[in-house]
Amino acid sequence: MKLDARGHDRNGQYRPADQRFEGRSERPCVAARIACATTMWYVGGNMEQLPTPHNNLFHYALTHAPNARGLIESQFPAGVLRALDLDSLQLEKGSFVDPDLRERYSDVLWSVRLAQADHHPDAVKERDQTAYVYFLFEHKSEPDRLTVLQLLTYIVRIWERRVREGLELCPVLPLVIYHGAADWTAARSMGELLQTPVPLAEYQVQFRFPLLDLGHRADEELGSEPILQVVLRLLKYGRSPRLRSELHEILNFLRTASPTNGVENWLEVLGVYVMAVNESIKLDELNHIIKSVFPTQIEPNSLAARLLQEGREEGREEGREEGREEGREEGREEGMETGLKKGKLTARIQMLQQSLGDEITSDEELQERELDELQILFEELKDRRDKSER
Repeated sequence: MKLDARGHDRNGQYRPADQRFEGRSERPCVAARIACATTMWYVGGNMEQLPTPHNNLFHYALTHAPNARGLIESQFPAGVLRALDLDSLQLEKGSFVDPDLRERYSDVLWSVRLAQADHHPDAVKERDQTAYVYFLFEHKSEPDRLTVLQLLTYIVRIWERRVREGLELCPVLPLVIYHGAADWTAARSMGELLQTPVPLAEYQVQFRFPLLDLGHRADEELGSEPILQVVLRLLKYGRSPRLRSELHEILNFLRTASPTNGVENWLEVLGVYVMAVNESIKLDELNHIIKSVFPTQIEPNSLAARLLQEGREEGREEGREEGREEGREEGREEGMETGLKKGKLTARIQMLQQSLGDEITSDEELQERELDELQILFEELKDRRDKSER
């Protein structure tokens, strides 16, 4: 099944992760199949994996209209909201971020009609009734001092694209979302960045952006849309040991979401993200927490349940084979334990490969390796992931 960069088929129908391999002779490994709940980046006509789990989660979430609308409604003042017809939100293709900065920034662009366009004297043509809402996500642990300049550059690129398409310039409303551990100390306006002498100030670009600093915003201020709450809280607490105490409430928000929002698919996205970025929560614990919130609805297909089942089956098979070869009960028990460890490491390695944009190694190839080799590979991938987040 051929899908575009947003996971839609040629008829415009969105396809959840478990439907994206329909008709193929081979289905990918468990971890890869689950990780397909995250999104791909459409760049220059090619499909590219986003460089970090944070990019994936942000981009996947903010390309869904209810989440984008919820973020707009919770972060912009009432006067701005009255000027926009949010029922007309439409996702725009493409990214405006420089390729060498994609490990720091992710962006999503939405177009929206101006609600009061008919009252504007120049609002004669359809093209004059458009505005854009531009989300820029900075996901490093510390803010970049040049973010305001980067953002202004991307807005100019949006205008340049309209000019190339023969369209008029239109308003662009930016919002920067930041979830770093360090306080935001970088400039939020060109005036702060330039520090221009007063006589020259009026000749400089006047530009300032609104900031959503998740680390300094109360949870209840993150919007009322359940899925948006889940995503923003995951970004806020994802790398922290505190996530353990927050997961129940995050999952409860997911439980209250409408079934039409694809709750099961979002649960898979949550599981992939948690396993990729948080070192303190293990698969067994994640499975236990999920079961406590979703005791019947999603438990059989939960991420942790599938990965643990894969590990158990591999452990049993490994144990039986080793037990037959050695003919001892100790061999069977040791083989089962080794197989279980290899199964868990295999799943973690594949999820890290997926989050880093690497080619995913098959189950068979990984299972042929010794346990210590898998552990070394896992540590190397984890180190790469950690470096990409600094």
